[in-house]
Amino acid sequence: MLCRLERLRHKKGFTLVELIVVIAIIAILTAVVIPLVGRFSAQAAYSALQDNAKTVANSTFTSLADATKLGSFVKVARVTGHKSGGTLDVSIYDEHGDDKSDEGDYAKLKTSVINALQSALDDGSYFAARITANACDASIYSKDQDVRGYDGADPVVVRDGSFPDDEAYLLNGKAVGVSGSWKV
Repeated sequence: MLCRLERLRHKKGFTLVELIVVIAIIAILTAVVIPLVGRFSAQAAYSALQDNAKTVANSTFTSLADATKLGSFVKVARVTGHKSGGTLDVSIYDEHGDDKSDEGDYAKLKTSVINALQSALDDGSYFAARITANACDASIYSKDQDVRGYDGADPVVVRDGSFPDDEAYLLNGKAVGVSGSWKV
C-alpha cells in the first residue's frame, strides 16, 4: 500500500483519457457558443443599420418639410449619399430623375440633409431615400455597397428573412444593409 501511495505521489500530470475528456468538453461548448455569438453580432449590426435608416428617413423628410415651410417648392423623388473621409456627399433628384443638388432651393435642402446626417452615419456608408406623400423609404448600406443609383429595386446582396419588420441584407454572411418604409 505504501508503495502505491509513493508512486501516486511522484506521478504528475493528467492521463490521456482525462485530456481527451477535457478536449471533448471544450469542443462541445465551442460548437454551441460560436453560432450564438455570431447571431448576436449580426442582430447588433442589423439594429445599428436600422436605426441609421430611420434617421435617414426622418431627417430627409424633416428637411423637405422645413424647406416647404420656408416657401420652397422643391419636388424631390430621391435623395442619395455617401460618407467618405468624414465628408458626406448628398445628391437630390427630382421626379424626372435629374440631379438638382446644386440648384437654388435644392441646394438649401442638400445642406439641410447634410447637417442632419453628418454625425449620424458611419464613414463608408451609402444611403438612399425615396420620398412619397406620407412616408420615406430608406436604405442604408455599410462599406462597398453603392446605392447611388437606387431606384427601389433590390440591391445585389442576399435578403435575410429572419429579421422582422424590415428587410435586412447580408453579404458573405454579415449584415451590410437594411431597407424599410417609415411613416413620418
